[in-house]
Amino acid sequence: MATTSLAATLTFPLPADGDRSRYSFEFELLQAALNASQTGKTEADQLRWSTQNMTQGRARIEVAAGNLSVVHSYATPELDQQLTPVPFSLDKGLNSQRILLTRRSLLPKLAAIRSADDLRDLRFGVLGSWSDRRLLQGMGFKVETTESFSGLFKMLGLGRSDVIMSGLLHMQQVTPFMAEPSDLEWEPTLLITVPSQQRFYTARTAEGEALAKRLLRGLQRLQASGEFDRLHTQHFGEQISAGNGRRVIHLLDKNAAALSPPRQ
Repeated sequence: MATTSLAATLTFPLPADGDRSRYSFEFELLQAALNASQTGKTEADQLRWSTQNMTQGRARIEVAAGNLSVVHSYATPELDQQLTPVPFSLDKGLNSQRILLTRRSLLPKLAAIRSADDLRDLRFGVLGSWSDRRLLQGMGFKVETTESFSGLFKMLGLGRSDVIMSGLLHMQQVTPFMAEPSDLEWEPTLLITVPSQQRFYTARTAEGEALAKRLLRGLQRLQASGEFDRLHTQHFGEQISAGNGRRVIHLLDKNAAALSPPRQ
């Protein structure tokens, strides 16, 4: 006979700028995974936003401390040691594909780029918590850092940086910030790929490990049923096709960078 227990409430980080739409896919996917993995309960566990806004770096700290249930993040060996990873790629490789946001005046310069070395004259605007910061700095690229997501676009508009490298996964989140200043545009010819995989993480505790196993079970069920693909396409259908026909530059490490033919 199945047992019945009270529904639990799990918490997920509210973005630093308070814009829930930035994490809407991850939030919806988490709730669906909880529902899909539920057994023996009359009430479904509920996912809630945290009461405080926080950066991704702060969210990882709060998960480790047990003050937050789950966070999504780019997978790194260090993070896999600090937290409990859910070994399921959330982005289907889409976040490893990046395009550049820049000022209109720089478009001719970017159109001439043919290799990773050609990018070295550019100043990349990044958030301090982004994995791209470590990658770019490790390859010797120029990096301008801020802790404010909206500040990235102000910094670009003021000429303190030259480009923002945005995952195709996040194009819709970026677009609202292009209105002011108005001379920001997507560079139309380049697609930059970086080693990146997005996962869910829970605390490195018995409770956190149990939640990670449950989330993996739910995600696998969503994948088997086709619901995962449906949600992904619903949120990112436009972005999936945005990289087609571009020149592809691979950023791997300081000793490995190559130019590939255009994607079809």
